[in-house]
Amino acid sequence: MTIMGGTIDSIELSVQFFGAFRAYGAQVTVQVPKGSHVREIKQAIKSALRSTYPAFDKDVLVDESALADESEVLKDDSVITAPARLAILPPVCGG
Repeated sequence: MTIMGGTIDSIELSVQFFGAFRAYGAQVTVQVPKGSHVREIKQAIKSALRSTYPAFDKDVLVDESALADESEVLKDDSVITAPARLAILPPVCGG
């Protein structure tokens, strides 16, 4: 799924899905403003999921999940300034 409408100041992010997100496919591609924070990227992911799955109601799952790039788990105040491939990692519990 792809959300387009990019401008010269936007970047394309490919977000791979794991765990509970696999119910929504393998990945989503979103356009966000250059310099977006992780929390803004999570908003774009929620919008993309609602666009394709109108009944999507797992905002808390997205909010509590971590985003990672190819080398590290990103903090909510991390900034993305270039196109990237990210992964969204849902929280897990075990014993």
